[in-house]
Amino acid sequence: MNLKDPFIFFPLLIIINIIAYGLNISFSKIWDRIYSHHTSISKKEILLSLLILVLNIAVAFPGFILWSNEIIVFSNDNFWLSFIGLFLLIDFLMYVSHWVSHNISYLRKIHSKHHEHSIKFNCVSLYYMSPWESVLFGLLLTTVTILFSFNLYSFISFLLFNWFYGVITHLNVSKSKPHFFIFTTNTFHHNHHQLNGVNYGFYTFLWDRIFKTEMKH
Repeated sequence: MNLKDPFIFFPLLIIINIIAYGLNISFSKIWDRIYSHHTSISKKEILLSLLILVLNIAVAFPGFILWSNEIIVFSNDNFWLSFIGLFLLIDFLMYVSHWVSHNISYLRKIHSKHHEHSIKFNCVSLYYMSPWESVLFGLLLTTVTILFSFNLYSFISFLLFNWFYGVITHLNVSKSKPHFFIFTTNTFHHNHHQLNGVNYGFYTFLWDRIFKTEMKH
């Protein structure tokens, strides 16, 4: 399959994003039903989440153009080494960008939209954010792929992992621990939504531990 063919790339991109959006809603609703979390959703939240879905697709366009013109180049490196390297790099960059989003005033205003979901998450909480936040995350990923050459399939797998992890960490809390080995949980992220100034880590708590921003228990 030639993913550089726009007639293959863009239909796949759109279909996968729509499926992911639907699965996120399904997982969240099933979780809330199993653990008896009573949530609600407004028309405004649905419309904003759909806008973010569209933007998540749109931010891939510049990256595709750069890839087609070989400004972004993917390597044939070992799949797992490339995946782990990308994971550690993005985990650190997301920690930094998340901290910055809480400590620089104009970025805090952008990020505050996502924090409107603080008491409870609902089935679109993962997609409920300022449009600028979606664009900035797309810009971050594009910049990383310009500066570093990763295995293409490692990169695609990481994007799927990032979505899945986002789904997990935006499920309502049900007496789970804040950590699972080195990984964060929905409890860890929910505490961040409520307290703001702690638990900036996305995938792991390592940077919170190093920079002493982890919630004290």
